Amino acid sequence: MPQYFFVDESGDPGLHSFKGVPYFVLAMVQLPNRDPIEEFNKIRRELRVSSNFEFHFYPMTDIQKQIFFGPLSAIQFRVRAAAFLKSQIPSTLKGLNGTEVLIQLITELVLRASPLDIEDDVLVLDGVAEPVRKALRIHLSEACKQASRERPFKKIVSGDSRFDDGLQLADMVAGAVREYIWHNDSEYLSTFRDRVVDLWQMD
Repeated sequence: MPQYFFVDESGDPGLHSFKGVPYFVLAMVQLPNRDPIEEFNKIRRELRVSSNFEFHFYPMTDIQKQIFFGPLSAIQFRVRAAAFLKSQIPSTLKGLNGTEVLIQLITELVLRASPLDIEDDVLVLDGVAEPVRKALRIHLSEACKQASRERPFKKIVSGDSRFDDGLQLADMVAGAVREYIWHNDSEYLSTFRDRVVDLWQMD
């Protein structure tokens, strides 16, 4: 059965657009399916919010985040993440625009994983247009061919975080990684640290 990989980020991927945010985090969350996450409904009830409340790390209060991250041990997921400071742009990203940064980071995260971990699965991106998905497919195919690897994803699709719990989980994970790296705050990351299989701090 295919696995599903949901991607979201924290920060702006544009290397020359700081906008008060000098970092970038990309989180890739692996789930066994694309079904609604049952625990999310329990969390929404505890938070006393609507049944279609969308989890976003930054607008949520500390209390809301604590309630959200508490039950994560009941969810079967794995995390791969990449992070860098824009003042220390990694050599593989120099000269790229924001879209190209996303494509390159996804490709590098995939190639860092074992071929047994990502093979013929489904990649879900939040609101990404078909031309970008096509560019990613081509870039991934070329990179995997050079590395003598099978294609990692049989499908690369666009999702809507308003209705896709996997994308909301990726958003929350990206925020937790950011707090850990740049604020030395592991409160939220510690709740799923055992699910993190790759935390790549690029330089």
